[in-house]
Amino acid sequence: MSAVSCTRSCFIITFVAIAVPVGSGCSKAEPSAEAATAPLQFPVASPRLEDVVVERAYVADVRAARHAELRARFKGVIESVAVDEGDEVREGQLLFTINASARAQDVAVARAAVLGGEAELRAAELELENTKLLADQNIVAPAELARVRSKVELQKARLGEAGATVARKRVDLDRSRIRAPFDGVVDRIRYRAGSAIDEDVMLTTVSDAREVLAYFAISEREYLELSRGEDAARQPPAVLLALADGTLFKHEGVIDAVGGEIDAETGTLSYRARFPNPDGTLKHGSSGKVVLRSKLAKALLVPQRSTFETQGNVYVYAVGDGNLVHARKLEVKFRHGDAFVIGDGLAVGERFVVEGVQRLKDGVRIEPIASSPRTTGTRS
Repeated sequence: MSAVSCTRSCFIITFVAIAVPVGSGCSKAEPSAEAATAPLQFPVASPRLEDVVVERAYVADVRAARHAELRARFKGVIESVAVDEGDEVREGQLLFTINASARAQDVAVARAAVLGGEAELRAAELELENTKLLADQNIVAPAELARVRSKVELQKARLGEAGATVARKRVDLDRSRIRAPFDGVVDRIRYRAGSAIDEDVMLTTVSDAREVLAYFAISEREYLELSRGEDAARQPPAVLLALADGTLFKHEGVIDAVGGEIDAETGTLSYRARFPNPDGTLKHGSSGKVVLRSKLAKALLVPQRSTFETQGNVYVYAVGDGNLVHARKLEVKFRHGDAFVIGDGLAVGERFVVEGVQRLKDGVRIEPIASSPRTTGTRS
């Protein structure tokens, strides 16, 4: 009996020893389940309302205010080149001669024909005077007088034709001498003395770049905003030019011409800005970007890192009733520093998730926490 009693006692003791840790394990599992269902904390904020400087840049095609292509007027041989590449020239200065010697001879021949015609006309007029005297004395018939008069008229016509030939030959001579159309700088000279050239071959170009014109295009929407001043900057009184190295040209320009037609293919409108260029820094054909700057009052700003993009549209997670978040599409006007200037999607006072949007899904409940200035700040 004592042996059996000992066995049962040991069994009972062993069972209790095993049951105790199991019970204690169940009591620790309940707090972990509650912690898993607690909403996560996210910083939230409202759109910032402030005045910003709007800066828009457009690729520009820079041209000298005056630029001319000098071409051969006819086929011939270049006799002389009076300038070199890069030379500054004055209006009317001789640059090239093409068959000028032969043209000068043609003028001399035509002028000689005029002198001969003048002599023949004087002889015919003398003959007419003598014939009139004889006709008055009834020595010659009236028909003879009429013939002599016709001879005088014929000589006058021939003399007029010879004079026109001289004028035409002088024009040809002038065209054989290529002159600078205005003060400027000579560009590359493509042919030298002795070169045989065809008609309309370009010899060089002359540019007057003391003023330059920058041509650029803006979208129809931006044009309407600039012209009406709706929700954006009005047309600025001055514009800037960003050079190819990223620096700003030191002289401001003005918009002095706007196209009269929207391009049907691109939906853009042509603009022209004029810049002074007294130092000659800009050259014909320079590249750059026209920069339009203006002030936009009471703009709504949302940090770019608070947004996400889907199918080309920009969204934020707006915080609604019960702290539920929902994706909200934004109308983005343009970037300003590290923020978006928006036109629609969020109103003043509405809240959105500032950081951690990649961890959210539509309809999730969050625990909002205040966002620090560093979180919502933007750089200008």
